[in-house]
Amino acid sequence: MERLLFAQRVNSNEKGSFMKKKAAVLLTAAVLSGCAGPSTKVLPQRQSGTMQEVPDEVPVVEEVNSFYLQESLGILSAAPRPSGSRGEDNAARYIQKLLKDYGYMVNRQRFREKSEHEEILGTNVVAMRPAEDPDADIILICTWHDSAPESPGAGNNASGVSVFLETARILSGIPTDTEVRFVSLSAHEKDALGARVYAKNLSKRERERLIGVITIGPCGAIDTEETVLATQDGKRTMLGDLLLESEAGITESRWSYIQKAGDENGIFASCAIPSVQVGQRYDSFDFGTPLDTVDTVDAECLSGIVDTLCQAVSKIMSLDTPSMRAKAHFENNWKEFTYTQESAKRIPFGVSPGKLQASLGIPGKLAVVTRNSAGQPVERYQFVMKWFGLDVPFYTSYYFTDEQLELVSLNPGENTLTADEMQEQLTELYGNPVKKITGPYGLDCIWQDSRTGEQAELTPGRDDYEIEIRSYTPQPVLMARYSADGVLEEGNMETGYEYLKGLGNVVFQPETAGLLSAALLYESDGIGGERIQAEKTEPVSGTAHAKDRKIADHPEQNDSENTKQWTIRIDPADFPEENGTFPDRAADLKVLLRTYGQMLKESMPEIYEAGYTELVQKNQQVPEQPDTAPGDTSRERSTTPEFEDAFALYVLADRPMDAPGIWQECVRYFSQFGELNTYRSAVRNYLGLQTEE
Repeated sequence: MERLLFAQRVNSNEKGSFMKKKAAVLLTAAVLSGCAGPSTKVLPQRQSGTMQEVPDEVPVVEEVNSFYLQESLGILSAAPRPSGSRGEDNAARYIQKLLKDYGYMVNRQRFREKSEHEEILGTNVVAMRPAEDPDADIILICTWHDSAPESPGAGNNASGVSVFLETARILSGIPTDTEVRFVSLSAHEKDALGARVYAKNLSKRERERLIGVITIGPCGAIDTEETVLATQDGKRTMLGDLLLESEAGITESRWSYIQKAGDENGIFASCAIPSVQVGQRYDSFDFGTPLDTVDTVDAECLSGIVDTLCQAVSKIMSLDTPSMRAKAHFENNWKEFTYTQESAKRIPFGVSPGKLQASLGIPGKLAVVTRNSAGQPVERYQFVMKWFGLDVPFYTSYYFTDEQLELVSLNPGENTLTADEMQEQLTELYGNPVKKITGPYGLDCIWQDSRTGEQAELTPGRDDYEIEIRSYTPQPVLMARYSADGVLEEGNMETGYEYLKGLGNVVFQPETAGLLSAALLYESDGIGGERIQAEKTEPVSGTAHAKDRKIADHPEQNDSENTKQWTIRIDPADFPEENGTFPDRAADLKVLLRTYGQMLKESMPEIYEAGYTELVQKNQQVPEQPDTAPGDTSRERSTTPEFEDAFALYVLADRPMDAPGIWQECVRYFSQFGELNTYRSAVRNYLGLQTEE
């Protein structure tokens, strides 16, 4: 097959080294300048890709421009971009302008949606390059441009947007018989609402023409060589394989498939549209924090991903490539058999029909709408799915009462399993039944799984049987039932219990004079939920104080009384992944540290919280101004960190001073307390982390 040879790919090792140094210089410059706005340097004019004549009739398109990548990354990550904010609107305008300059037909899709707790505003940017044939295949390339409120969002997802824009620039100059769409989505941090809005507004004919979606997620993490292709079920797809084929020989990174359910992948999959997300694993970034800055992104890695995307999509666009619609539709039909309910895999009771379909990655059929005795609407959605590790599909009905999932019903349909065989299968999965009831056609059996909070009931019928699964609240059980052996980082072979006990001891029972200490309980309620609970057991008296590390009033009583003031309940069953491992120690520790910050705030407000509140009040944000540039931080509305979040970041960050804006001041606040500095060092020493002052 004829290949497009992008100039970036044929550069020498010497040039690759130069590009790495150039990227590092640009990154450093962006950090030092604070990414205050678009570069004031005289920049080369951005142009759409142009075809060039070369020997042997091998088309060479314009090379990937790492300067453009770095420029977009710096502009977009100059300030937070939560959906509905001025920052997001500025980002959407910036993306719209560039796509229009590249020759695409561009519009903005604004939306206002109500969730259970808030009204969500957002703006999708939709660009299209039509084909001559109005019935041509459609390839959709997506990303998202919003960020968490407190985060610059360089990794998540200014990196993805910069790759998205550079890919659009290069592909704009390639002849095509395929309609190409570039869509930058909003409200990713709000359950991917932007993707949901866009997918909902696709017509039936557009869905039939779509051969798939490539979503560009966070990418370019420093010191991370592996690039992943995330699909709803972790299985190969046509688009994913095309990317793998195109990547070969272009970059030195490793590309592989992983499973990542939900988000944009799940929403498009629920609309019967094959979807694959390109990027790095999420644990490679400091997502949602002020530490997600431009200096954590490798521009050279972004260039390699752009190159691969252009190779793959150009093959789809090629006039010599036949329609891929038939193969895409085959994948869509096959997807109805993707979901497998396994042990310890929770059914998301309480979610809406839309969120369920997004999490499953398969579309359901609305079969009936009724009302219950209380007058509430009851909806039934039908699926064909695999369950319990079996290879045979079941007719599956999900029942929603007032938009909340309450019951799952399974019918064997055309599979050949008898009621007795199904009883054996459920017993193997859940253990022995907790109850057996004699029915007209045999024993009704009920199983309860305290790990998932599910109750399954098998009811034999005249010719078949029915399985109903609902949620229940189990009685609390001790942690000993969930010892969860797992291999931790750096070859640590501690059990999960020992791991959490070690973290709990160092966080909640510090040896630092004058700080609070708490009683620790390790127990599980057997269901998902809050990983940690703090209970204040009695008023504070004789507590230690702060700035000069003196012990006030009754020093001889401090340890004993402080131990009684708080009881901390840690649920070890909610921390590990299903395989028993703890992949992200920082995230685990952050949960505990936020709780300890809460204790400090509530137990000694006059020492810690009063000064913090005064600091926040002195740093009130300026009113929002219209028509600001994405990088104009002087006019952006910033987010004030909560006391607990600032305290956790103070302990976890390598350099406590390294945080933008108000975050910097709030994190620095804790450094004035000698006993807190001692506490911070103890925690970091336990974890084997270096401390830079």
